[in-house]
Amino acid sequence: MMRLLLATMLFCFTTLTQAADTRFDSIYFFQSQAELEKKGINIESFGRYTRVLQTQIYRALKKVKMPQSAGYLVVAVRSDGEVATWLDMSPAVHEHYDNQIYETVKKINPVDVRSGILVFGIKMAIDTAVHTQKAVPEPPDWPEARKKLNDPGNIEELVLSLWPE
Repeated sequence: MMRLLLATMLFCFTTLTQAADTRFDSIYFFQSQAELEKKGINIESFGRYTRVLQTQIYRALKKVKMPQSAGYLVVAVRSDGEVATWLDMSPAVHEHYDNQIYETVKKINPVDVRSGILVFGIKMAIDTAVHTQKAVPEPPDWPEARKKLNDPGNIEELVLSLWPE
């Protein structure tokens, strides 16, 4: 009986040590405070949304083993409630986990956006306590997409050009 208990405890411990530990840090806003106010972003609702988002991603990844990575999770929320995500992580997160994060975020009721698109990034670190030093998120496919735009600085135009269907 004691061996079984010890074996179970050892198994639980090894399972826990292999789980991905996901941490979040500061939020980067691609739009000014005035633009956010025009979009009707309520700071309390936004805070609740980002906390739920972080909790759900943490839960989704806690049972998987992933290599260390740090960067940003970029989220866009349209006024119709549709949501898209991009990862700007180094090293890049495997496509399977990128899709898992995307699906997790899609299931969360988004913050209300009165008009246009809200775009923000959250610093995210997987299995490391060190967050990225990058000041601005730039997912891998964004620089090329920017080159094709009339106004490369327009974040909403950029996001719409890359919106997954």
